[in-house]
Amino acid sequence: MNATLTRACTAAALGAFLAIGPGGVGAAFAEDAPTSVNSDQDGNSIPEAPAEADVPMTPDGCPPDPGFRFYHVKSTFVNDKAKTVYGQSGVTLSVSVAKGHTWTGTFTYAAKLSESVLVAAAEETISGSISYAKTTTVTLGGSWTVPASQRDGWLALGSKGYSFNWERGSTNGGCKWIVSNHGTAKLPALSPYIAHS
Repeated sequence: MNATLTRACTAAALGAFLAIGPGGVGAAFAEDAPTSVNSDQDGNSIPEAPAEADVPMTPDGCPPDPGFRFYHVKSTFVNDKAKTVYGQSGVTLSVSVAKGHTWTGTFTYAAKLSESVLVAAAEETISGSISYAKTTTVTLGGSWTVPASQRDGWLALGSKGYSFNWERGSTNGGCKWIVSNHGTAKLPALSPYIAHS
């Protein structure tokens, strides 16, 4: 076999090898097609996971049990309206109360409410000494003259306590606070005493 024929056979064999490949089928040295980014095995796009804000919360994540929220809580004197007297400058005011006298705090609300439930929530959240009512354990009395520097003044039986705004509601599945009732309250907390201003 001459040199020209040898070169032709070699070239033909190499061409066949490249066309068929060592396994006998398919293209030789063919690169695997790159996998498409964000594609499933069937070539379809994989849906993106929703953003965290789009995922609905379950009641387990945000308990729907009814509860209270309190706002604008302030220490204040809670007076007994039946034992409060007023007078002008220079007038001497006096107040007295017998042992066992009881008075209550005040409430406002948008819908019917069990006041004891509100008081219990305030006691747990704001102060353990908050109560619905106070009762004098001794006879109390006192007097005070409205000073000349004041146009008028008052003297009253009462106790220090708290005033606040409140809301009753619950959270829905999306953790949104839904108000079912609201109002204000002024509740006694400490022992009864007499104050003036």
